[in-house]
Amino acid sequence: MTIFFDMDGTIAGLFFVKDFSKKLSEGDMTPYTQARALYNADEMEIVINGLKAKGYAIGIISYADEEYLQEAIAAKRNWLSEHFPYADEDKIHIVTKAVAKETFYNDGDILVDDAKANREKWEQVGGATINAYFRAPIKMMEVLRGLI
Repeated sequence: MTIFFDMDGTIAGLFFVKDFSKKLSEGDMTPYTQARALYNADEMEIVINGLKAKGYAIGIISYADEEYLQEAIAAKRNWLSEHFPYADEDKIHIVTKAVAKETFYNDGDILVDDAKANREKWEQVGGATINAYFRAPIKMMEVLRGLI
């Protein structure tokens, strides 16, 4: 089983980077690399190690605009290598919004995402989800710790 993490708004604080949308639309990928992590790094490392010890693989499913997809992939991979080096290389999917996240679902996989629509579509194909929205009643890290 794999736990797939969304990036923007879930583990990476892209939406807190000033003028992120304008910059990205102009081909400036610096907002992806400037985004801060939305979790405590020490806590995340402990939780991820516990999840891996339980047999979970760790993956990423993240969207980027088609026009600058290759540049976004490079920038997002750089962010992951610096802030979230836990994902299995073959389970990192940085794709356009034309690719539905649920197409990556396999039996038992879990999606951690801040977007309700993505979680609902994942659940429609039989997957479990974790709400990573910062105002979620149960916080992402609490739910992840509960899987260990």
